[in-house]
Amino acid sequence: MRNTTSLLAIRDYLQAKDSAVSAVELVDFFSDRFNKTTIYRVLTRLENEGEIHSVIGNDANTYYAMCHSSCSKEHHNDNHVHMQCRKCGELSCTKVEMKTPTTDDFKVEEAKILLVGVCKNCQ
Repeated sequence: MRNTTSLLAIRDYLQAKDSAVSAVELVDFFSDRFNKTTIYRVLTRLENEGEIHSVIGNDANTYYAMCHSSCSKEHHNDNHVHMQCRKCGELSCTKVEMKTPTTDDFKVEEAKILLVGVCKNCQ
């Protein structure tokens, strides 16, 4: 994958964050440097390469975070629980690992779990 200026900037921004970042936040932050199409194209590319993962928040926005396991272009192994605060809106990955259920008639490739509540700072 060719490292373009936009890819490097967006990757660096995501790596510097402790929580997941919404696409809206990325578009707002980079609006003076990159157009919206470029940002979404980079996010899709990073996710397809297994560098980041996405989750739909309680507010219906898509959030992105760096993968921390052995994700690859072929398979996302970063199946874990996410939490979103109902008050401040912060969405974060947890260290809670989840076992993906298996069935004989369906191959589960990815699972996305979102817990909604109130974070420690907002309690």
